[in-house]
Amino acid sequence: MMKNMRHGTTWLQTHLTISRFPTIEEVKISECDILVNVSDLYRPEAISGVREYWFPLGEAFGFSLSSIYGALKVMYEAYKADEKVLLHCHAGQNRSRTVYECLFYLITGSHAEKPENSKLILNINDGQLPGIYKMEEFLDNCREVFQDPDNLRPLDWVRHEMHMAGSGF
Repeated sequence: MMKNMRHGTTWLQTHLTISRFPTIEEVKISECDILVNVSDLYRPEAISGVREYWFPLGEAFGFSLSSIYGALKVMYEAYKADEKVLLHCHAGQNRSRTVYECLFYLITGSHAEKPENSKLILNINDGQLPGIYKMEEFLDNCREVFQDPDNLRPLDWVRHEMHMAGSGF
């Protein structure tokens, strides 16, 4: 069962930090349980006591929904377990903020920013992501799957999209 929206926004404010690519010392100081890297740079050294995940999003040529899905899944599990997350990309201004806005929508069902301030909307308008209604549908489907892992609706959505494109998937 999904926690209430008030708890969701509180967790987002107190347990999720968005950053530029942090140094190892900054990760230790943050006292995070989980480090989610959505930059296209990989950190090869492990940090003791921190679970690290890398879901690379390139700065151009479209953001991978698979990487966004993976990052959202890890952060949603951290939300359910009340763990601290440090989410970062290279500069902490575009990819990590876009993923944050996706997580905000997934948890609360509403958008984090007004359209004119939204990195999610900016990346949709720049062609990096599907249109807003498709993104909302994707995020709603992610929420359903995360709450009920036996629900395969996102796969059905992908199959429908592939069928409409004539791929025969």
